[in-house]
Amino acid sequence: MEEIVYQSNFELESSYWWFTARAAIIGTMIETYCTDLNPGDTVVDVGCGTGGFLSTLADKYTAVGLDISETAISFCRKRGLNQLYLTTLEDFAPANMTVKAVAMLDVIEHIDDDSSVVQQAYRLLAPGGYMIASVPAYNWLWSNHDEIHMHKRRYTRSQFGKLLGNAGFSIVKSTYFNTLLFPAAVLKRVTEKNKQYTSSADVVDRVPPEMNKLLHRIFSMEASLLPHMSLPFGLSILVIAQKPKR
Repeated sequence: MEEIVYQSNFELESSYWWFTARAAIIGTMIETYCTDLNPGDTVVDVGCGTGGFLSTLADKYTAVGLDISETAISFCRKRGLNQLYLTTLEDFAPANMTVKAVAMLDVIEHIDDDSSVVQQAYRLLAPGGYMIASVPAYNWLWSNHDEIHMHKRRYTRSQFGKLLGNAGFSIVKSTYFNTLLFPAAVLKRVTEKNKQYTSSADVVDRVPPEMNKLLHRIFSMEASLLPHMSLPFGLSILVIAQKPKR
């Protein structure tokens, strides 16, 4: 990602509606579907960025962060996180570490060889370990937002499920999400398709506090829906997959 994105993320991850609601949704999905993951188990957050979700993981698990950006790692340290590695997943060689889950949240779309990085995650995991991954949906939504975030592609749910399945994972849960706000978000994305970003303040749309609360409330409602159903469309895709136990 560009440097302005790291600064923006660090400032907003603990308060901005998109980050807080996404964390609530993914946390609920981990609790619901990662039934063999126990408190204290090691979870590796690949592409941990400025550490917002890594901090959430650290409340319950042994949370390890990987990123290739020194800027991202420095922001993680500001959050008090210390199990951090400036490295790629391919070069990560943990000693005496049994990895029970790998999180790759809005990361795989940045990788040139997405199949290779999914295979690397598979090899890192202990038998029965979980892959928790999210990616942006639909190439037809491509815009300058993707350019500044240095995306390589967007996916459909079937494409992303096939990617993980080809690496050897069994799909536990696959769904679109960020669905309730989808119509408004698509309209905005299309009308601002070629918007240029010149500062960190431009990367996300700052909203008044009451609007921030409302958007969080609407988006986070999906946390109560997804344990019972898979949503048929959305701005993003979330998959929880498991490595065979034997």
